[in-house]
Amino acid sequence: MRRVIVVGAGFFGRLVAARLRDRGFTPLVATRRGADLRLDAEDDAELRAVLERDDVVIDTAGPFADRTTRLARVAIDVGADVIDLAESLAWSDAILALDTVARAARVRLYPACSAVAAVAGACVTASGIAAPEEVDLFLAPASAQTASGATVHAFAGSIGLAIKTFRDRRIVQVRGFTESRPFPASVRTGGIVEGAHAVLLPRAWPSLRRAEFWVDPNMALGRPVLSAIAELPLLAGIARGVAPIVPARLVGRRDGEFATVVRAAERVAAFTFRSARGSYRIAVEPAVMAAEALARGAMPPPGVVLPNAQVDPEELFARLGGVGIAIVRA
Repeated sequence: MRRVIVVGAGFFGRLVAARLRDRGFTPLVATRRGADLRLDAEDDAELRAVLERDDVVIDTAGPFADRTTRLARVAIDVGADVIDLAESLAWSDAILALDTVARAARVRLYPACSAVAAVAGACVTASGIAAPEEVDLFLAPASAQTASGATVHAFAGSIGLAIKTFRDRRIVQVRGFTESRPFPASVRTGGIVEGAHAVLLPRAWPSLRRAEFWVDPNMALGRPVLSAIAELPLLAGIARGVAPIVPARLVGRRDGEFATVVRAAERVAAFTFRSARGSYRIAVEPAVMAAEALARGAMPPPGVVLPNAQVDPEELFARLGGVGIAIVRA
């Protein structure tokens, strides 16, 4: 059995570690202040002192937008596989750039192995649509439980500013939250945001013409207010400045929802995942599944592991159902 290290002990890091323990593993938690291990993900010497060949590393230490890929690069040098929960487009782009050296070192990198790109990838595979043309992703997070200064800052940073999305077979710029789309079979509507899916899904499915991400902040008046503010540069700037200090957990909701709609010609497949409590579990199960498989000896091809190969869809759906996530397919 390979050693499993969880880097970071924030909300999702603790959740990943707890889930692994539930599954019979004994993960080591690594933080800058020291837990089971003392580790700064930006300190080359500490990384080389802690990481060992054949380690399975789950990187949860956000905000990823403020970090370099140093951990992944050192892991490649020492021969450790890395799974990350980042949903940052820039981060995943940087991980994709490491594909050649990771292949040469026989190391596996799983970017964005979390609620958006990985679960969406599982849905595309499960849809049976071999050559998807459009994929829409929808998220209404359990904001009363998951909102933190880092997550709110990352989200608010897109309001009214230029963001990247995948449209017309290429990355294009739009203004964050100035476009909206209704969730499938739901009263919710999401505003457009940036995400790792825009660079990962087209790599996995070259047939894609469009892949876009829509978010409902899931708090009182959140989406309509932000959409209106995004159209006004002055108010958008104020919103970006004050959002990180707003007590989002106090005004947020505990229910949550994630959905994926896959289209090709006349075919449409939709998958919706909902829970009145604990929908955040959707974000960690793909990483836990990938870590379990690697720790038990699975040897997928080295290099960057894309969303079409990170987890088995039916196993993922069964495990999410087992932790209280309702799944509707249409």
